[in-house]
Amino acid sequence: MSDFQTAGRRLLRKNVASVLLGLAAGLTLAAPIHLVLGIKIYLASLFLYAALQVGGWQRAAGIAVIVHAAAVTLQFESVLQAVLSIVEILGVILWTFRKNRGYLTSVILFWLLAGIPSLLLMIALTDNTLTPMFLLLLVVIVVNAMFNALVVDVCTRYVPYLRSKGAGRIRLARVMIDLMVFSIIASSFLFIINTGHIAKRNMINEMNDQAALTSSLIEEAYQQWSDDEKEAFELRSLLQIGYFQEIIRQASGTTIDQAALFDNNGAMVRAMNFETTHQALLWLGDGKWDPLTSELSRWESEEPLSKMPDTYRRDAAYVYRLDLGSHTLLLRLSTAKYEQEAVSYFLAQSVNVLYIALTIGFLAFFLHRFVIRSIRLLAAITTDLPQQIRSAKTTAWFDSNIEEIYILVHNFSFVTEKLKQMLREFKNLAHHDPLTGLANRRHFNEFAHEELDMRNGSLESAAFMYIDLDRFKPINDKYGHAAGDELLVQVANRLRELAGEEAFIARLGGDEFVIVLQNRAEADVRTLAEAIRADLLEPFALTQEEVTIGGSIGISLYPQDGNHAEALIKHADIAMYVAKEKRESCFVFYGEIKSRPMTRLLNLKHELPLAIQQQEIMLHYQPIIDVQTGRVVMMEALARWYHPDHGYISPLQFIPAVEENGMMGVLGEHVLQLACRQAKAWMDDGHAAVKISINLSKSQLAHEAIADLIEHTLAETGLSASMLNIEVTEEAFAQDLDQVVATLRRLRAQGIGIWLDDFGTGYSSLHLLDMLPIDGFKLDRDFARRISAESRSFAIVNHMTNLAAEQGWQMIGEGVEDEEAGLRLTEAGCHLQQGYHYAKPMSADQLKAWLAEQQGKAKEGDADETN
Repeated sequence: MSDFQTAGRRLLRKNVASVLLGLAAGLTLAAPIHLVLGIKIYLASLFLYAALQVGGWQRAAGIAVIVHAAAVTLQFESVLQAVLSIVEILGVILWTFRKNRGYLTSVILFWLLAGIPSLLLMIALTDNTLTPMFLLLLVVIVVNAMFNALVVDVCTRYVPYLRSKGAGRIRLARVMIDLMVFSIIASSFLFIINTGHIAKRNMINEMNDQAALTSSLIEEAYQQWSDDEKEAFELRSLLQIGYFQEIIRQASGTTIDQAALFDNNGAMVRAMNFETTHQALLWLGDGKWDPLTSELSRWESEEPLSKMPDTYRRDAAYVYRLDLGSHTLLLRLSTAKYEQEAVSYFLAQSVNVLYIALTIGFLAFFLHRFVIRSIRLLAAITTDLPQQIRSAKTTAWFDSNIEEIYILVHNFSFVTEKLKQMLREFKNLAHHDPLTGLANRRHFNEFAHEELDMRNGSLESAAFMYIDLDRFKPINDKYGHAAGDELLVQVANRLRELAGEEAFIARLGGDEFVIVLQNRAEADVRTLAEAIRADLLEPFALTQEEVTIGGSIGISLYPQDGNHAEALIKHADIAMYVAKEKRESCFVFYGEIKSRPMTRLLNLKHELPLAIQQQEIMLHYQPIIDVQTGRVVMMEALARWYHPDHGYISPLQFIPAVEENGMMGVLGEHVLQLACRQAKAWMDDGHAAVKISINLSKSQLAHEAIADLIEHTLAETGLSASMLNIEVTEEAFAQDLDQVVATLRRLRAQGIGIWLDDFGTGYSSLHLLDMLPIDGFKLDRDFARRISAESRSFAIVNHMTNLAAEQGWQMIGEGVEDEEAGLRLTEAGCHLQQGYHYAKPMSADQLKAWLAEQQGKAKEGDADETN
């Protein structure tokens, strides 16, 4: 509703504005600016063009027809003038529809193509003469129309209310052109008004003086008549009136065109015509009289419907009144002389206008050449300046003789160079290690990508040396970080000296460095590696003490060990780990060890993130059975990796590699998400509520954020905390026991079950059991394996069962692989059991089928008992 009201108000404003502009146009037709010899200035089209801009073409066309029709009816303008004005605005409407390039251009084209030819054609068809006065009137009409259109153009371009919606910014060159055109046309327009007023005032004064002189001569000659001659004149003696007419002719010369003699009763005694071509005394008919002085008046016809521009001499007259006592003499003054003077005066003054136009044109050229061009050039140079700064391109600045522009260019160039310098410094900081001055990891990655991946095989050979310092951490811990930094700087300097300027050297972080050699033979690479190995074993003189370290170097070659940067970096890293395993400060080529099992294992750590992303790592679930009821009470989630190339990878292989390389958090989060989501899905499908159990490593428990992660995952998946069990191994408590215990207490407080896994090995002690917030423990699988053969294992399990019962703990026997082990554990009091004897780890789909089979067996057993 508000949009409708807004549209209604907008429409009302347009209608009101259009009507007001139409009224203003009508008022200017009723009261034009009068100049000399009937020349008039009209501003009607100015307001009609404004109505077109504000209200649209339909309103403007309707208002134009109404205004000019009313003006013709009220005899404010002729039919010809009204028709030309209406056709002009219609032409402007059509032009703006097609081109939308402003009003001035359309008005100029209209008068050149239609207006002026039409008037000239009418002159020819009506047998009128093409006089200088007509040409002057034509120039005034055209300049008047151009001025009106130009004013609206300028307003619509620069006045906010009249500007078109969506109009873009105005170019400075456009402003200068508008200023030049406006100066020329406006000065011409003002010149016409000013010159017209001056000529009109001079003509009236001169005409009044000439008429007064002529009248005094006539009156003096009349007073010299005898009484008999005056009496005969009063009796309308034709002879005496003829004498009087001759007196007027002699006294006036060419000043008087016509005259009329009236008696005291107002009756016309004689009409007199002094022109060579006798014309009717139209001014004695109906018309409008306008007093100019006490004796001089101007008469104008009241029937202007068919007026041509050059009909002033016929439709208007300047009349001087002379009172002779018994008679009144009206003298029509000739305007031919003043027409010539007006044309001559206008022409003379037009030279001044021409000078002004030339001056303005020269000034515009100067401004464009020295100001606008410079500003435009500056705008072009500074376009996309940030990109120029980023690309470090040289900017071609220019000089200027204009001080302000010179300062502007200087400021731009100064700021640009400063920004380039700052960007270079920033890039240096972003791409170089601030400690050693070597390239950093980011710079190394970009370099490797550009040199290998972007060169499309154009590189013949390359070598990647991955260097990890030996014994750096003990030195850093013993002597402090300052000594460690000093050692790293000395290592960097030695690497620079040995590798040379052509090598790319980077510090990846900590005590890891990499060297990239391009187009070097393998023998040269081996020689450099041996030199670096030997040099790193040489003592380093630190401020506090002389120390000895070493370095493990892994080397991969292009293209033998990979054809892209990622593979080469990974293989060099793997080779470095193999070298570090030897503990000999040596170097290893990847090509020499890539077929070894250890290399395959180290490869896995690089592939783990991608494996998680592509869902190669999934979960299998192994049931935990209550042997007393035969029901499943818990599911342990176990990670399994099915590699697309290597097939099934045992957890005994990839879990240590994941733990060693600090990626257990990534894998643990993935397992937690999958397990909780699956447990919730089983519950939603209607299966009996079975707890899910997952394993947490010592590295995961060392982080305080693990509790937040578990809480977030439970909230995200919708699984109840009571349906989740956490299994931790004894080695998790070897370090930072207080932190681990605090984390477990927080989880247990939420209802999560805590189980101690693989109990009976490693750090097992009754004191530890007393401290831990656990719900139960899982006996190590060795007990299940030995319980059938050794009575001591049976006794230990029995005692542990009693201890668990007394403490309120539960106990699970895992690794049950045969029936005898299960029976012996049951005899020892362990009723929760897990192992291959009951079920192997299964996928979610396999487990679903297994559960259905178990439920079927349970129903058969119940039926047998019933029978």
